[in-house]
Amino acid sequence: MTATNVLVTGGSGAVGRYVVDELLQHGYRVGVLDLIAPQSAQLVFHEADVLDLAAVRRAMAGYDAVVHVAGIPHPLNDPAKRVFDVNVNGTFNVLEAAAAQGIRRFVMTSSESTLGFAFMTHAMAPLAVPVDEQHPSRPQDPYGLSKVVCEQICRSYSAQYQMRTVCLRAPWIWLPEEAQRAFYQSLVTDYDNWYKNLWTFVDVRDVARAHRLALESQGDTLHEAFFITAADNWTGQDSRALLARFYPGVEAINPALVGAGSLISHAKAARLLGYAPQFGVQDILGGATGQAPLA
Repeated sequence: MTATNVLVTGGSGAVGRYVVDELLQHGYRVGVLDLIAPQSAQLVFHEADVLDLAAVRRAMAGYDAVVHVAGIPHPLNDPAKRVFDVNVNGTFNVLEAAAAQGIRRFVMTSSESTLGFAFMTHAMAPLAVPVDEQHPSRPQDPYGLSKVVCEQICRSYSAQYQMRTVCLRAPWIWLPEEAQRAFYQSLVTDYDNWYKNLWTFVDVRDVARAHRLALESQGDTLHEAFFITAADNWTGQDSRALLARFYPGVEAINPALVGAGSLISHAKAARLLGYAPQFGVQDILGGATGQAPLA
């Protein structure tokens, strides 16, 4: 493969650094745009805020693809306006700068929060499971809303500039790091308190690989969105039993859903990107998940 110059926004963050490593391992030349310097001094570093369009434009020079990871990852620690401003205006700025540079390949870290379940304040249930990209987006929170708007911005730039934009809708991204393990184990143990996101997760290493696959993809359409998930839910429990207990009104269940299969489908990504999750709960927790029996 001829090396491509890729700018990764948010490349020093928890997810971004895995994306950077994945690209480097596959021969890409990578620059990082972030407010924090990357761990490796060998990387080209552009210290810039995605809300500063002029700075983003300066950083974009010389690159021919962008992977946009920068943003606020959930609505719980920041005021609603900041969540929306950083995610939406930051995405606009990065796309605007990319278009000005003549870049025609753009991959964005989106979220399953576009569906609206993860941070819902008023109860709703999936219309069908496994949920796929045809399911309506119904966010009730500023984060999910920001990602819906970001995806629309991508779609608009694809139409205007013939730029290929790919949005990867990741659920809860788990890190294979010792500092996180006890927390993840507590999620598994207390799975009944975490029903809102449909117990869907993905290993950050699979996320990183999905970004590379999206960057390399040659789809027939200029804009696409994909769910990127692990193969199974993170409880280890039977998914149909979970639905019967927590979402009893859901009747449209695909017969292919068996065992602990993910309640959000990555089938489209498998078909069009060649994505297949390589990691599960056991890979992060180091063996037995310590699952509690379904009550």
